[in-house]
Amino acid sequence: MADASGIITASFIKVGVDAPTTAQTASALISLNDMISSWGAEKLLYSVVSEGLSVVTGDYEYTIGTAGQWNTDRPIGVRSCFLRNSDNYDFPVRCLSSKDYNATSNKSFTARPTRLYFLPEYPLAKIIFDSSPDADYDAYFEFYKNFTVFASTTATVTLPNEYLDALVYNLAISLGEDWDRQIGQTVIANAVRTKNIIDSTLASQKEVPKARFDFYGLGTGRDSSDYNIVTDELVDGGVF
Repeated sequence: MADASGIITASFIKVGVDAPTTAQTASALISLNDMISSWGAEKLLYSVVSEGLSVVTGDYEYTIGTAGQWNTDRPIGVRSCFLRNSDNYDFPVRCLSSKDYNATSNKSFTARPTRLYFLPEYPLAKIIFDSSPDADYDAYFEFYKNFTVFASTTATVTLPNEYLDALVYNLAISLGEDWDRQIGQTVIANAVRTKNIIDSTLASQKEVPKARFDFYGLGTGRDSSDYNIVTDELVDGGVF
């Protein structure tokens, strides 16, 4: 568990403020929460949450977030999904990029969905399936969600211990800018170092983009057989 007051006090000490005022503490809480939200968007400060939700026959689009059709904390992304039918058979659902979703020619036919597109609108995000469901399904998701921000300086949230140093040092830089305090070079160096540690720790959890070999045929009059995957070269002197 971590409390905002402890992080804020430690950060102020890094820039030479031993006893922050009430106004400074209140301002620092805003900066801390903004940083947490920003790191979530960078996939540096997030949790993976498993949830089961209901997909209804004929309804291919769902809002998700507080008071949405799927009333849960708004996710920042979808890690994976599968559908389970009434016979308890599971079917994987692939997550599409916006480019791939827009390239889908028929989005209105009735079938079991096999792909979905996550649209990160605010305050409600959207999950859009590639077809109109032909039956009711249970949808099981792994969502990326931001860590909860601090409601007050005395509030506590559950954070892995390895994040604390990074939060303290990086918040110190923000506070130095806000209150015109000298930021030491070691503080800057440690802010970069500790954030990089988090990034490298999470690297193994990040999805590697899938290789595609259809790029050359699109709009060129030639197909993907003109690309040699072994030599990484184009056949017959073509150009990308």
